[in-house]
Amino acid sequence: MTTSAPASCLGREPRADARLRLFCFHHAGGGASFFASWPARVPPEVDVLPVQLPGREARLRERRFQDAGEVVEALDRDLGSLLDEGPWAAYGHSMGALLAFALAAARLRAGARGPEELFLGAYAAPHRTPTLPAPDRYDDGELARLLVDFGGLAPQFLEREDWLRALLPVVRDDLRICASHRRARLPDPDDERARLPLDVEAFAGTDDPLVDAEAVRAWARYAHGFRLTTVPGGHFFPREAPVPFFDRLNRSLDRLLAAQGPPRAEPG
Repeated sequence: MTTSAPASCLGREPRADARLRLFCFHHAGGGASFFASWPARVPPEVDVLPVQLPGREARLRERRFQDAGEVVEALDRDLGSLLDEGPWAAYGHSMGALLAFALAAARLRAGARGPEELFLGAYAAPHRTPTLPAPDRYDDGELARLLVDFGGLAPQFLEREDWLRALLPVVRDDLRICASHRRARLPDPDDERARLPLDVEAFAGTDDPLVDAEAVRAWARYAHGFRLTTVPGGHFFPREAPVPFFDRLNRSLDRLLAAQGPPRAEPG
């Protein structure tokens, strides 16, 4: 697989020897570091490429987004040449599921190369009750305690006002992204003809306090191919129960690799 110049939302250049690129989109308030352990957990032919949104971690000084449509446009500009080069899939977790799906939908509308498959984790289909709260529903203390309750924040943060002052504005802007999902021009779930020509596997944690399996299953109304996989754990099951999650994800990745046929022999 050839490689273009690295995108600004990626921490490195993609691997030229990969047979499949897996672009990973993080949760609200999170960052690319959520996927730091993934390269060692997936098949070696898969290049894990965590996508870093601005305003956090390595892109801390950049302006944050608040609008889902703007995020998708920026991702398509930044990643478009890489997504056109060869087979790719995407995993999105919580807010990242919304962004991964919206990016795939935008590319398919434009006639560009879509994913071999989408993997969506811990997020209700957009027409269902929102997975995450409205950005201004809670004051800072309430929002921080909510984040702790569902595993999105270590309890130590509650004792550090300076940490919360830095984190909570990021979380609120990400919640605004989720609340603006209609601006990302997703398919109409009531129109079967609008379903996207792609395969989706959605993951739901059996103990997720924010979203139940039926709300995740509702993604079936947006794509022609759909599977729901339930795995142990709460809202952050890839971190809480990695073994069963990666067992299922890797079976799907192996299937995508097998569909490509055997690796091409190196010249020489």
